[in-house]
Amino acid sequence: MSIRKILHAADIHLDSPMQNLEAYPDAPVDQFRGATRVALANLVNLAISQQVDLVVIAGDLYDGDWDDAHTGLFFVGQASRLRAAGIPIVVIRGNHDAALLMTQTLRLPDNPDGSAIMLDHAAVDRRVFDSIGVAVHGRSFATKAVMEDLSREYPSAIPGYFNLGLLHTCLTGSDGHQPYAPTSPDKLLTKGYDYWALGHIHDRRQCHLADQAPIVFSGNIQGRHIRETGAKGCMILSVDSSNQISSTFHPLDVTRWAVMTYDATNANEIDDLFAEFTTWLKTQLDESAHRPIAVRVRVSGKTKFHDAYHRDAFGLENQLRAIALQHGGGRVWIEQLRLRTQRASATGENRVVISAGAEGPYASLHHVLHQYRENQEIRDSIPGLLKPLWSKLPDHLMRDDSQPLRSDTPANISQWIDQVEPELINRLQTLEDAT
Repeated sequence: MSIRKILHAADIHLDSPMQNLEAYPDAPVDQFRGATRVALANLVNLAISQQVDLVVIAGDLYDGDWDDAHTGLFFVGQASRLRAAGIPIVVIRGNHDAALLMTQTLRLPDNPDGSAIMLDHAAVDRRVFDSIGVAVHGRSFATKAVMEDLSREYPSAIPGYFNLGLLHTCLTGSDGHQPYAPTSPDKLLTKGYDYWALGHIHDRRQCHLADQAPIVFSGNIQGRHIRETGAKGCMILSVDSSNQISSTFHPLDVTRWAVMTYDATNANEIDDLFAEFTTWLKTQLDESAHRPIAVRVRVSGKTKFHDAYHRDAFGLENQLRAIALQHGGGRVWIEQLRLRTQRASATGENRVVISAGAEGPYASLHHVLHQYRENQEIRDSIPGLLKPLWSKLPDHLMRDDSQPLRSDTPANISQWIDQVEPELINRLQTLEDAT
């Protein structure tokens, strides 16, 4: 049998909204809003141009139920293109698209051999493609939160075929992902399959040893927020007559996300940040191959510029946007500037403090900040004071990839007190200047 090609993708999240992207003049809004649709079209284009024999999608085709049918109809159009090219497709539902009303009622095109695209959720389902000697075993999620090991019911491999297991799973667990359909590589290997095509974890990763059958997360095909950085796409497997596999990653993403981390500890000038950002951005633009990029800038470290940074945070962010426009040609979106610096021991013009002898509103501010710094009982009351606000914040702020918002951490509270002082002083000074 000649070489067979199989495209493995997962976590399409069609029409998923991009998170935390505040529109501002010259930001590449339209490219980001339609990115998941274009990424799916790119997948179909790649499958056709590479003349693959089969496409498998390991769950989360959608991002939940839809407000209208346009999301589902877009997928129908793309699946029809594959059918017209003679390419079968096999899909399982994941936690985001499990047994939802519209996903069940919208009629999908059949494969060229007449088989259904979507695998069943009531039991492990199978598609056997005799012409290419491939058997696909898989099971859709019946509900959003599947906590049992679905792989236990998968049958043993069919002798003489290339056996592919299709599964949406957290495997042994991963930060930032719900523990759905947990299992282990050892359990998967007992089935005797030649390849496990996994979904749910949005990072591309291999979960097998060198001498074992591949167990692979292809990752999602389009990053949707700052926790999904770097190139996103699919795997194409080339399978020879002995069922030996070589695989290649193919990017499908339309836009990318990136994080610049800047340590200001040894900064000599505020402009050092801008010089560092310019150099970093040029590299990112080259690596993204002209795709639009959403960028978060994180500034950390103990620095003499702590107060100056926080006093003019909006000015810093606008400077970064100006650099992005200059070098990115409208392809760079400054998603956010995160200031996580601490005050160094240095004093001087960049150090903003309120003296004990201050008068009027400055005296009141000095008294309050002094109590928050020195009085443990008052510090301990902060989580309770913030609790009503916490319940209203968007989920993505509470589970930030590196520094989630937590009010029960003493280090965070100390940091916030230091950060708020220059900001409040600046606002008082602005009010005074206005009057």
